[in-house]
Amino acid sequence: MWIASLLAVVLAATVPASGLRPLAEAAEFHLGAAIDVDALADDAYRQLLADNVTVVSTRDELSFGVVQPSQGTFDFSRSDAIVDFAVANGMTVRGHDLIAGGPLPTWITSGTWTAETLGEVLRDHVTNVVAHYRERNPGVITQWDVVGEAFLPDGSPRPTIWQQVIGADYARIAFDAARAADPDALLFYDDFYDDLAVTQDAVDTGTPITGGATASRSNCADIPKCVSVQAAVSTLVAAGVPIDGIGFQAHLASPDPVDLTTFSSWVGDLGLVWAVTEFDVPLPITEMADPVFLEFQAATYGDALTACVDSPICDTFVTWGITDRYSSGDAGGGFGGALWFDAQDVAKPAFTAMAEVLDAASVVPETTRPPATSAPPPTTSATVVDNETSEPDEGSAALAVAIGVAALGGVALVIVAARRSRHERTPEQE
Repeated sequence: MWIASLLAVVLAATVPASGLRPLAEAAEFHLGAAIDVDALADDAYRQLLADNVTVVSTRDELSFGVVQPSQGTFDFSRSDAIVDFAVANGMTVRGHDLIAGGPLPTWITSGTWTAETLGEVLRDHVTNVVAHYRERNPGVITQWDVVGEAFLPDGSPRPTIWQQVIGADYARIAFDAARAADPDALLFYDDFYDDLAVTQDAVDTGTPITGGATASRSNCADIPKCVSVQAAVSTLVAAGVPIDGIGFQAHLASPDPVDLTTFSSWVGDLGLVWAVTEFDVPLPITEMADPVFLEFQAATYGDALTACVDSPICDTFVTWGITDRYSSGDAGGGFGGALWFDAQDVAKPAFTAMAEVLDAASVVPETTRPPATSAPPPTTSATVVDNETSEPDEGSAALAVAIGVAALGGVALVIVAARRSRHERTPEQE
């Protein structure tokens, strides 16, 4: 009961009544969320976004098969809707993603290609997509995930048609084309490393289970996939390929999440920046409303955001959605409830955790900061044009226990972890 009482106090902590956006702007930080384009018909959803983020990201609206379903025919209707929403609300956009390991249209997978002909298709696709927004909405898409998920868990190249026909040079072709189409946008390589996500990928692809990143495995050198990414990116940089940054997807379902400060430490040595591009913290479906699990989730949000805010080469933190009401539901193997507003659009403790981090990072004098009251109530109406709307305090001594059951190729994986906050419990709290 002491934990429930503690969380009640935390949820009542002072945070901006208008959402996190004013705090992000005061910190000169890019806080974002990936958009469910179909949910933009919902006024409350648009308001929630408008109140809380400064940047939005596409999900699969810019994937190859969605944008170019048949050769030479481009359909930007879904991604245009996201960009138009951003423009109407003074936001920027992350373009996710141009070339990744996901499904491709049959005209690609069933075609007969040489390295030269498929390379030309790749170059033409990237050029058309990036140039479309450079010309239609200049300066709005400020970051592109150009290539993503190019490696398997064991560090070997993912056997996409790009890799099989063109070879590793496909990455250079894609980055060169993106830079030529928009010289001002930042260009990223994007990938995931969380232990459960990497393990699931190994099962799905039939590759050796080598393990991914955790709190005790937070060095890139410990993760075969990260070692390969680092080597490939180093080669691109040395060859003068126009790559600006590394995107860290972070669906942190593992109960002992990676230390992003340590895990990203190699990026600066290459003269690059880094961003968190797909952040969420899935909880066991049966425990999504449990205060202990919500506190664990809040601490994980706060720690990850702190890692980015404190880094001189990270200024972008994008969550994979904003409300559980429009999340992907079951995050896999019995997980869900991964975002910072619940299914009723009520702010969760993770909201408060992020508010505290952003408030501490503010570069605006305190007397001119936005007013703060209590956590915002559920959003019920929109008041903007074409728009949508915790970490426990440092003195808390909450014990967070995460127990997840993940179905990995028919094998039940049971994970139990205990994590204490910054201060030990006092006898009075027992």
